[in-house]
Amino acid sequence: MIRADNCFGDAVVSGKMRLTTLAVLFTAIASGGSGAELQYGRKVGEQFAYRVEISAEMADEITSYKGVTRYTIDEVSAEQVRMTYQGGLSESTKRKASSRSSLPFGPRFGPFGPGGVPSPFSRPTFAGKIQTTNKITMSRRGNVLALKGDSQLPFLLGNVSLLPFEVLSTGDKREWLADSGVSITQEQEGYRPFGRFGPFGGDDEKSIQAGSEKTEYVIESDSPTAVVIKKSYQLSSPKAGNQPAYEFTGTGTWTFNPSDGMPQASDFAAKLVVDENNTKTTIPISIKYHRLSPEEIAKLDSEAEQAKRDREMAVAKAKEAAEAPLTANERSEALAALRSGDSDKVLKSLERLGKKSPKEADPEVAATIQPLLNDPSKKIQEVASKTLAKWSPEYKLKYELNKAYDSHMPVKATGRTVTESTPLYVGQLVAAKLYASWFAAEILELRPDGKVLVRKRGFAPREHTLSRQDIQLAPDELDQPQKPTPLASTTPVLRTWSDATGKFKVEATFVKVADGKVTIRRTGGREVEVPIAKLSAEDQRFIEAQQAKSSGGENPFE
Repeated sequence: MIRADNCFGDAVVSGKMRLTTLAVLFTAIASGGSGAELQYGRKVGEQFAYRVEISAEMADEITSYKGVTRYTIDEVSAEQVRMTYQGGLSESTKRKASSRSSLPFGPRFGPFGPGGVPSPFSRPTFAGKIQTTNKITMSRRGNVLALKGDSQLPFLLGNVSLLPFEVLSTGDKREWLADSGVSITQEQEGYRPFGRFGPFGGDDEKSIQAGSEKTEYVIESDSPTAVVIKKSYQLSSPKAGNQPAYEFTGTGTWTFNPSDGMPQASDFAAKLVVDENNTKTTIPISIKYHRLSPEEIAKLDSEAEQAKRDREMAVAKAKEAAEAPLTANERSEALAALRSGDSDKVLKSLERLGKKSPKEADPEVAATIQPLLNDPSKKIQEVASKTLAKWSPEYKLKYELNKAYDSHMPVKATGRTVTESTPLYVGQLVAAKLYASWFAAEILELRPDGKVLVRKRGFAPREHTLSRQDIQLAPDELDQPQKPTPLASTTPVLRTWSDATGKFKVEATFVKVADGKVTIRRTGGREVEVPIAKLSAEDQRFIEAQQAKSSGGENPFE
């Protein structure tokens, strides 16, 4: 399986790729030489580490990538070496003093100019910019045979895990050439084993972009522990449809240690030229790394272990402080501040209480926070909600449900199935079965055919038409902002009516009042008009209450 990685475009191509052409020509040019054949890997279990520094100079800023990468030799055979990589480079950006750019969203790239699109090199999705691990299998001469995992870097730099490795010569030749030509169509998924810097692939799912890659090596000096090799690199990728043309060239030295079969150091200066819309952008790039000594590795490990202990101690102290109960004075001050009506005092008290993780609920603290959920200040509402979840186990359930149903992440199935007779309403929050999982969704439409149109909640909302069996009711504890207000009951209230003397009584419901008389409906259905003055005082008060309810102004619908 082959994967074409376009490290230059807005996204690394990740789809199905099909290798249509892969012709690799390797030529060893004899110039005399001595010594044993250079090969990777000598001993299983050996560990190596490199300090890597890369910089790319844009028009208005310099982007740097720095870090330590590690390798452990897992297996060595006559033909192959297999190793485990661990590491990643941290990214930093420094604005040039001469830059006059004031664009709010970072640097603009080359031909797009001001008002164009953001630099594709600034996106955060490159795996080489975080700590990750790879499994690498390559031939003893450095041809990558398999790569499990991703450590891609921006600026066409390829995988950081492959950065130290170059193709070695056959025999004891002092000059050799690695030359390859490729053509890739997006159809299968895999990794790109050729080229450290190639831009092959494109943002268009059906685009094809061909290119050629050539690396020349010349041994300048050699010793039992260091073979210094001059490296000259050239990558050319012409325009293909809407894809720009790339030229990546550079020279430098690469040092290989034949005693343990691993690279020692590299100092490489390159230049990336992008030609798009007849405008060329040049980006100087520097790539340096050197192998750390066992003492340096031991020091790094010691510092890392100490940093880990410090973090664990800090976490333990923070946990202890958070779980410590409030003192009587702290509790009194907190309650007074919450009840003060002073927004600053209220907010500060909420934030202090929010840092606590009480082992036991405090009903008084919770009851004092509760009214702040409806505070005029949105900020106070937000902080009060987070804080109340700490002090009220009952509210915590509601808070976590609301948070889950606001997210784009899957939610738990509720098991509250929806049938044809289950009442639903527009705006209702439900769990919807999408992509074989349950997600929070909002009902947009109840269709005549029984289908339900919903919109997935959270990031990148999308609409889906589902059958009722793919919907489950949300838990009752979840807030339903669009829930219809229940209508007042229109069922007449049956009550006992009495005359002023209390001698005569009847069971009936109120109908209306007109001209000093009340109309009531007896249980048999017969309506009777009775002068209000002849009724008991309690009945007259009931009639006044009914008249007050209906005195809300003229009804425009009658």
